[in-house]
Amino acid sequence: MNILIFGYGLHGGGFDSAMYFLSRGDSVRITDIRNRDSLGESVDYLEARGAAIHAGGYRTDDFIWADIVVKSPAIRLDNEFLAFAKRSENDLTYAASRPESKEVKIICVTGARNKTTTASALCHALNVMGKKARMCGNMGLSAFSETQRWDKGDVTEYMIIEMSTWQARDTYTFLRGNIPHVEVSVITSVFGEDLPKRQDVALRTGEFNLHANHIICPLEVKEGVSKLAAKRAKNVSSIESASKGISKALPEKMRAAYAVLKKLGFDSRQINAALKSFRGIPNRTELVLRTENSIFINDSSAIIPASVTFTMDNFENLPVHLICGGSDSSLDPLPLLKALKGSASVHLLDGTFTTKKLIPLLKKHRIAFRGPFEKIEEAVSSASSELDQTSRMMQVVLLCPGASGYEYFGNEFNRGDAFKAAVMSLA
Repeated sequence: MNILIFGYGLHGGGFDSAMYFLSRGDSVRITDIRNRDSLGESVDYLEARGAAIHAGGYRTDDFIWADIVVKSPAIRLDNEFLAFAKRSENDLTYAASRPESKEVKIICVTGARNKTTTASALCHALNVMGKKARMCGNMGLSAFSETQRWDKGDVTEYMIIEMSTWQARDTYTFLRGNIPHVEVSVITSVFGEDLPKRQDVALRTGEFNLHANHIICPLEVKEGVSKLAAKRAKNVSSIESASKGISKALPEKMRAAYAVLKKLGFDSRQINAALKSFRGIPNRTELVLRTENSIFINDSSAIIPASVTFTMDNFENLPVHLICGGSDSSLDPLPLLKALKGSASVHLLDGTFTTKKLIPLLKKHRIAFRGPFEKIEEAVSSASSELDQTSRMMQVVLLCPGASGYEYFGNEFNRGDAFKAAVMSLA
C-alpha cells in the first residue's frame, strides 16, 4: 500500500507511524510544511529504511498517490489537502478498524486535567490485579505500537486510551460515527468555561466519549452529560458517587481511576491496594526501585537536553549517576551542561546525538564519562557500579537521556521499559 504521513510532528507520532508501515513493507512518504533540517535526523533514519521525505511544503500528487493518509494531530481537519485523500486516518482510527479491537475492552480517558495520571494509574492497577492492560494516546504513545503487537498475535485484554479534545474530535470524524465498543469512558475534569449542567461539555470531544457502556464524569456536569448521551450509554455516574470506598490514604486525583475500576467490577480492597502501589506516570521521574541507600529513577520521556537539568534539580544535594544520550544530532547539547557538571558520574547511551554532540561537549569541558553503550543493561550496570554500598546518604541512578532513542529502542517508552527490566534484573 501507499502511505502518506501528513505532518511529521515533534513528539514521535510521525516516526512511529512511518516505522509501522515500513515494517509491513508498504511504500511510505512523509510530507511536512517545515524544511528538512527542522525535522531532525530521525527522518534520515527513516529515509535509510525506504521512506521518501518531502519537506518544505505539501504536494497534491502525494495525496492522490496515497492509499492512506495518516494525519498528524497538528493538522486541522479542514485542511484543503485532505480533500484529495482516498482514506484519512490517525493512529487510533487505524487501530479501531482492525478486527482485534473487538477483542479489547477499551477505557477512554478525556478531560481538562489529570488524564495521564488517571490513564497510567488504571493501566498499573489492572496489571497488578492480574489483568493484561496497556495504554496509548495523548501521552505520546502511538496506537501503532499496539497494532504492531497485534500483528504478532499479542492482543491485550484492556486498552486505556488517553484522548485530548482535538484527538477525540479527529478520531470521531474519521470514524464517521462508527465508534468501537467502549467499556468505560471517564471525563476526569471539566474545562473552566464548562458551567454546571451545560450539555455541550462532551461536544469538545466530538461525542466520542458518549459511546460507552458506562460514563463517569464530575458531578457538576452529570445532568448535562446524561442528556447528551441519552440511550448511547447504559448509565452515567459521577466520579464522586462511583468512588465511594476509596482509601483516605489515596490522593484526590486517584478518584477517577478508582471509579472506573469499580465500574469494571473489581473489589474495593483490591483497587485500593493496587492504586497505593502506583509510583507515578511511567517514564516521567518514575520510581523503579528503592534500596536502603539508593533509588533508580526512569525519566525516559525526557527527550530534550533542557529537561535533564530540570529533572536533576529534583535531586539537589544527592549524588546522581546519570544515564543520558541517544539519537538526533540536530539537538543543541549545551542545556545539558549544568546537569553533566553536577552529576556524580556520567554514563552514555549510544546514538547520533551522543557521538556527534554530547561526547565533544564532555571532552571540551573535561567531564569524565563511560560508554557509549548500545545496550541499556550495560549502562545500568556501569552506573550501579558507582554506588557506594556503605554510604548512609541516598544515591540516585537516573535515566534521563535528553534525546530520543529511535536508533536502538524505537521510542522513549521502549527505552524506559528496557531500563526498568535492567534495574529489576540487577535487583
